[in-house]
Parts: sequence; C-alpha cells; structure tokens
Amino acid sequence: MKKIVVLCGIILLVFPVSSVAVPGQNVIFSKTEKASPGEIIAVSCSEPYPTLGQPVNLIITMAGTTGKGSNETLTVTDEFSGFAMTDGEMKWISGSLTESQTNITIGILPSYTRKIPWYPTVVGNHTLHVSAGASSEKQLNLSVGFDVKGIITPSLGCPAIICKNNTDQLSITLSDERVITEEPTQIAKVSLQTIDGTDSYQLEDHIGKWYTWINAGEDIAEDEIIVSYDINSIPEGFYNITVITTTGNYTWPHAVQIINTEPTDYTVVQLSDIHLGKYSNPVNKKKELTRLFTYINEIIHPEFVILSGDSVDWYNQKSHRNVYVDLQQAILQCDSPVYTVPGNHERYGNSLLFLYSPYKNLTPYHRYLNPLSDYSLLYGAMNFVFLDSGYEYSRWEIQPQIWNTTPEGSGLTNTQMYLLEHTWGTPQMNQIITMHHPAVNDKNDTSLGALPNDLPSGNDECIAFNRGAFITYCDENNVSVVLTGHTHENHVFTSLGKETTNYSAWPLFVQTDSATMNRQNNGGRIIQIHNSAVVSYEYLPFH
Repeated sequence: MKKIVVLCGIILLVFPVSSVAVPGQNVIFSKTEKASPGEIIAVSCSEPYPTLGQPVNLIITMAGTTGKGSNETLTVTDEFSGFAMTDGEMKWISGSLTESQTNITIGILPSYTRKIPWYPTVVGNHTLHVSAGASSEKQLNLSVGFDVKGIITPSLGCPAIICKNNTDQLSITLSDERVITEEPTQIAKVSLQTIDGTDSYQLEDHIGKWYTWINAGEDIAEDEIIVSYDINSIPEGFYNITVITTTGNYTWPHAVQIINTEPTDYTVVQLSDIHLGKYSNPVNKKKELTRLFTYINEIIHPEFVILSGDSVDWYNQKSHRNVYVDLQQAILQCDSPVYTVPGNHERYGNSLLFLYSPYKNLTPYHRYLNPLSDYSLLYGAMNFVFLDSGYEYSRWEIQPQIWNTTPEGSGLTNTQMYLLEHTWGTPQMNQIITMHHPAVNDKNDTSLGALPNDLPSGNDECIAFNRGAFITYCDENNVSVVLTGHTHENHVFTSLGKETTNYSAWPLFVQTDSATMNRQNNGGRIIQIHNSAVVSYEYLPFH
C-alpha cells in the first residue's frame, strides 16, 4: 500500500515493495500423496536475494509417476515492478512477460528437478508464476537489488548530459542499505565540482523526490531514492558529483556534463576490447588507452565516447593491482563523457595467473565503473541504447570444457527484449545500439555442441538467446547501427550476414577491432552524425 510520509517538511511517496510480496523467501510446496504426475511440488531460487548482473537458477521440482511417462511444458512468467534507466532518468516501470518455457519428460522417478537460468535485469519486485500442464500455478516472490550501494546514476560509465535550453533537470538515483528497524536514508548534501577542482556548487531546493525500499537480506532494507535538481544557475562544464547522506559519503568523477545547446551535428567515438590488465600482450594497455584519449581530446573532440566491453581483462580482488582503478585513471584523462557496457571479461575472476574463471557476476564493474548494465540516452535527436549482451556462454553452458566455438555471449534476456521494445527503444527516431557481442556474422558455428541456426546470417561468436528477435527489432525499428566488439575484427554486415559497401543499408551490424592490442592499428570507430542521422562510421588508427 502506498503511504505518504512527511520528513522535515518534505512529502515522500513511499512504495515498500515488501508490502506487495515476500521478497527473498523461497516458496516450497510439499509433495502430498495426491500430487499428480508433472505437478509442481517445490519452487526456490539459488540466491534468496539476487542482485543486478548476478546469474541465478530457479529450482523447480515436479512430481514423477509410477506409470507411463509424459512430457510437460514448464512455463515461468515474470510479473515485475522496478527500475529502468531511460533517457538519462531512472523510472519505475512494471510489466509481465514469459521468462522461459522448458520441455520436461516425466518418467517413473518420484520427482524431477530442473534448474532454470534467470538473469535479473530489473531491480525491484518480481513475482514468478510457474506452471506446467494442468497442474495449478505456483508463485515465487523475489526482490532484486542493485549490486552496489551509493550513487547509481549518474556515474563515471553512465554520465548525465544536461542541456539548459531543454530545461533538463539533473536526476540522481541513490541506493543505500540499513537494518530494517533503522530510519530511512536521507540525503544531506549534493554538490558538483568541476573536474579540474577549481569550482564547486551545492545543489539546493530539489524539484522532486521519490523513495521506496526493497528487501536486501534478512532484516536488511535497501533504500532507493530518486531526487531531481534544477541546474540552471550552474555554468556549462564537466563535473564530479558528491552526495552525502545520513550514513555515507558517495562520489563519482566525470559524472555530469552541463551544456547550453544540444547539437544535431556531432561525433561519437567507439573504443572496444581494451583488455586492460592482460599480461600475455606486450602493449601497456593503460598507457596506450591514455594515449588514445589524448588523441581523442586533441584531434576528434567528440560529444562522448563509448567503451563497448572487455575494457578490462580480468579482476582479482586479492591482487596488489586493481585493473578497474587503472581503467578509471585512464578514463579521467578523457575530456568527453564516457559510456560503457560490460563484456564477458568484466565477469572474469582469476586466482592463478592466466587461469580465467568465467561466468561471474558484475560486482567489480558496477562498483568501479557503472552500477547499471542496461540503459538508454536521447541525445541530438538520436536514441542510444546500451545493452548487456550477457555472460560467457561457450565455455560452460553447452559443454563442460574450457573452449569451444559455440555462440560466446548468453545474449539478451526476454526482459531486455521487452524493455527494448517498450522502454529503451524509440523507433520514431534514428537509433544506435551498443553491446559487446555481435548478433550477426558471416559464418556459422560447426563444433560439437553448436547451436542450430535457422537465420540467414551466421552465429559464430554471437549472442545465443534472442538473436533472431533482436535482429528483427533492428530491421523494424529504425536502428541505423549496432556497435559491437568481441571479435577483435572490423566488419560491417547487413542483417543477412553479408559484408556491404552500401553505407546506409540500415540496420548495419558493426564489429570493431580492439583499441589497444594491435600497435599498428590501435584506434577506434568514429561515428559522424549530421541532422540526427548517421553519415559515417569509419574505423581509424589514432596515430
């Protein structure tokens, strides 16, 4: 139930997610003598309190039979209410969609258990409806929290660009944890500091404030606060942001850019696959990335820069060297805002040198670079969508072996496709989509365990889930260019997987080479936009 709370004269709308469901509790249904074959008798989650970017399993047990076997279709539907970042603003949205459908053969065993992979995309409340055959539907209520606490937006990897002529406001999203019996988190001070440290401005008289909380653990609440400020009195410039609350002091560098006028002619630079921290390559990635940013500052002057995944090679929290700190230090040399998406290597942990452990969550990426995995941005009458193309798929998901050539990214979840169609996407204007793994290639996987491909384009090194649905979306919704990396090659494909010399045969599926791993060709892709349309997107070495 919605409540109105008055704190220090401020009216807050409070939406406690836990009043709708019982987040985090695994719902168990005990088998009885009357359980029918195929009836769902237990539903749980491998993690009682999942977080954004953390792959989990829904564990579902069905009754077996003593007679003839049967086939059942196990359907999981996600009814959600939560947060999505779109057009530079965090919004509370809701929806319902089919998350998965799995065929299960019920035989003579007493019970059958299946693990259904679930990759949460929406922070908030989820009611998972589980059904199979004629058996009654069961429900599992979960809440999904942000992976880190502090300022969620704006951040170093998802900065806010505020245009005064558009009367834009600065929207800040904050996430903080507390014991459920403690008072809710309150914001004490918000300030912007120029990136050169010469000036500082305290933000006063917020325009709007929105507050809710979700369960983040036993007796732990995660407060979510969205507050907006008018920045008309603050001059143009690039700013760090600091938020002081009753429980902590949080900051992001290079997080807010204020401009007077939004252009229709501008440049964007894509850098991909920097692999900072990779030991098996002689190039000093941090030094080389800093050189690339110096070139970008002095020669290109883009409106912003996009890092399309694998910005680091691996992360080891026990190491004396934090590759994310190195990445931060390099990004801070850039005079333009930088937007990021995660790749497969952002998930890699490593306890022994050269021994990668894929299929990890995104906590280091969220902590040091960008607390969000997916979001959209309207800029210069162009819609930019940034998507997480998933965890490492080829190494563990099909065959338990170190390497095979099946599709290499898990791909897009049904929730991501739903939000692309209903929230992030803006088909009435030209769109550019960025993600790490390609959706289109010119050749197919052929190794043991390769996925069948019934699409005209090849699926080698591509996303696995929702590849066809994503390509169809791009064909039908005014997408000009899909920017990807991962392959360390430069290609421009049509949706049919054909190299093209027609530079406006939209949508075009672009693969971009590593920015740092080839000394003779280190550079990036320069996207030129004129009158809100893409006019060129060449890859150039930055000599």
